[in-house]
Amino acid sequence: MSDYNARNYTEQGGEVTHIGGKIVYDNGLMPNMSTADVTSDTVAKVRTSLNALITNLKNAGLMIGDAFTMQYATVTDSVAGHADRQYNTGKISSVAVDNDEHIITITLSDKVKNLKDFEAGNGWGKHKWLGVGLGVGISPITGIYYNGAALSAEDVTEATQCDLDAGYFVRWVAADLVLAGNNTEKSVDNFTLWADGYAETTYKLVIVEPEDDSEE
Repeated sequence: MSDYNARNYTEQGGEVTHIGGKIVYDNGLMPNMSTADVTSDTVAKVRTSLNALITNLKNAGLMIGDAFTMQYATVTDSVAGHADRQYNTGKISSVAVDNDEHIITITLSDKVKNLKDFEAGNGWGKHKWLGVGLGVGISPITGIYYNGAALSAEDVTEATQCDLDAGYFVRWVAADLVLAGNNTEKSVDNFTLWADGYAETTYKLVIVEPEDDSEE
């Protein structure tokens, strides 16, 4: 008797089959399946199921989640009573997003001390508030989790009021706290985003002032 060992075999009784090698079908298809059985609808369903499986694996941490690509958009806060906050927002000269280091750098055309105080309410306090529009390519934004909570219909309305396109939300920034590195109050210099199939990502805010008080 030879010492031949089969890598594919079925145990006695036929209830268990071991596959240690490849299964090759001569016609290239599964048994009892012809090319006529493979319709566009079938392919679409398989693709949908596969994508759902991949997303679930990413969410479970068994696969690396997709990376966000964040973009900036200008905020126009025209709501009555928000003139001081819009004044501060108007002092933004540029916003640079580093999607590798996850740093959002807000460069101002004037010193933070020269910005206007604005009372944000709801415990957020009176600070040198300004706004930036941020988007990661997910629309509606209610599919984005900000610091663990899904963005809401109110956030969508706020973004619309600030003339932002779909897929963007507003991040209000207390420029004085960020500049001072003060994270002891309700507003801090970082936030975390997550979405289905994406890696949880923490972003840091940085304020850069001009070297002199040229606008004083």
